Amino acid sequence: MEGERADEVLSSRIFETQITNTGADDFSSVQRKRGAPGNPAPTFPVETLRHWYVTPFGGMSVELEPFQVGINREAIETNTSLDPSTDRVRVTVLGRVRRPLLLDRFFEVVPLDERHPEALQRSPMGEAVFPEGDDVFRPRESPHAGDDVVISSVVSQRLGLLDSDAFAEILQELFRTHRDPEQENS
Repeated sequence: MEGERADEVLSSRIFETQITNTGADDFSSVQRKRGAPGNPAPTFPVETLRHWYVTPFGGMSVELEPFQVGINREAIETNTSLDPSTDRVRVTVLGRVRRPLLLDRFFEVVPLDERHPEALQRSPMGEAVFPEGDDVFRPRESPHAGDDVVISSVVSQRLGLLDSDAFAEILQELFRTHRDPEQENS
């Protein structure tokens, strides 16, 4: 009887949530983790599943090229397993429909530091920064103020260091082997 009561108390504590973000200027649904007092360490991106990260949208920057996503260098090193030199990521706005993998574009991760001062200002805590004009390239998928962004490196991690040419060869072989000769030109 006494053991059951302890289990109930423990399970009720597990499911309690504490909302610590009540600032009026915080529109993100991602719960922020704060560092130690006086330590402004980046708290984003947050890994929600292995190789899936969620971070608030930080804004647009002219310092980034099309199909690049910038994130504070310290945040990448502290909060992710991303390797900007090799990883390419899929980017989606949380809650929006994702494009099929073969139609999706992959983004280069740019670690923001003093070489990108304007973009770095938009990512002090690890927020995602997109290139100016991203809304032209991806009109329905471009993030807006208050959006949370999902950054997925799952494909990059699964394919390892596979380069684009090797990936293209794999896709071509898959299409060749699955072609139905009876449906040609139908």
